[in-house]
Amino acid sequence: LNTSASTTMLSKLAYAAMTLAALGTASADTVLDEHFCQIYYTLDDGNCPVLRDTVRSEIRGEGTPTLELGDPTSQPALVFLHGWPDTSATWANQFAVFCGEDKEYFCVAPSITDFHPDVPLADPSDLSWIRQLEKYHAVIEELGLSGITLVSFDFGAIYGYHFVYKYPHLISRHVSMDIPMTPGSKDLAPGNVDFMYLPYYQQVNIYSYLAGDDKAMNLGINTVVGDPPCKACRIAPDAKIGAGARTGWGYYIFVKTEDPWTEDLSDIPYEQWEFDFIPSYPEDIPMLYLYSPSFLSPTFIDWIDQRGDGVSGHMLVPDADHWLSIRQPEIVNAKLAEWFSATNAHDGFNCDDKNPCDPLLMEGKYYYPYIEDEKFVRCSEHGKCYVRPCPDDEVWDRDLNTCV
Repeated sequence: LNTSASTTMLSKLAYAAMTLAALGTASADTVLDEHFCQIYYTLDDGNCPVLRDTVRSEIRGEGTPTLELGDPTSQPALVFLHGWPDTSATWANQFAVFCGEDKEYFCVAPSITDFHPDVPLADPSDLSWIRQLEKYHAVIEELGLSGITLVSFDFGAIYGYHFVYKYPHLISRHVSMDIPMTPGSKDLAPGNVDFMYLPYYQQVNIYSYLAGDDKAMNLGINTVVGDPPCKACRIAPDAKIGAGARTGWGYYIFVKTEDPWTEDLSDIPYEQWEFDFIPSYPEDIPMLYLYSPSFLSPTFIDWIDQRGDGVSGHMLVPDADHWLSIRQPEIVNAKLAEWFSATNAHDGFNCDDKNPCDPLLMEGKYYYPYIEDEKFVRCSEHGKCYVRPCPDDEVWDRDLNTCV
């Protein structure tokens, strides 16, 4: 009997039971009842109260609170990872358009550990990036999901890159919002990160977490970060004011030298990694990067352009600060819908159930790969669809968008 492993498992089960008991005795779910419509839903349609009544608040895996909508047994899954200082209600505008049994997808938005005010504080040993990935994995495993679309934002984007690297077999495509990963950079190894050269808000977050200082965290959010939607929200379970010092734990991992996050994630030496956040990115997982002007990364954009898979892409979201999906929900949702359609049909189009012509799938694009490599689909300007053969001994090249 592995006593240490058994103790760890019992601890996880005990925390999950405590979380279930806490939410079971609570009269409401703060994230769903106070954040979803009041803070994060910015679509101008008045439909949020009705939508919120259909969203389920659940406890999954190892005690992770989730927001869910749709049927995981019959619909493809969108998994949404939020950031700091936010809650899983961040994705209200996307739940409205993509999620539910009357829509295309089942959706689940798990909470970052200690980012839900109604659940018990996690054990300090749970506050690591690798444990966060394991908790996400436990949620996905309990729901029986595979072939998921992972959508990640802010600190959730860091977790998203890690999750794609660690569990690529579960993922069909990946959307990352406003936090790039930098090819070739080696600046984030614990021990190499100079605290004084971190962005000031990250310094404040680390100090606040280590000191347990809710006031310092709240002051930093309200004076340094900008205008986060949930800046007045109580987020951490033990917060006395604002988001709470506990929400800074993820930033502390940047500078924590004992049990470094890099060694948790991979045995590959950090100096051999291709990116600052992960050793490599799976070649067969398409990526869409949506970003604000503040998070333009030319090297990351170049890497996406050079992938050559025909579907990975990027888009600057105009007139938006960091919180893209809240400030410009219509633009973000339209791009997601377009990209989902393009990647859904990555195996090829036809003029029947996978018709890219009526309506035109991508503006200005009139030629598409057919489901057989020796042919292609041509769209007319009036929405007509035609299947045409390539010349003898030629096949359709998805990257060049022509027969070769």
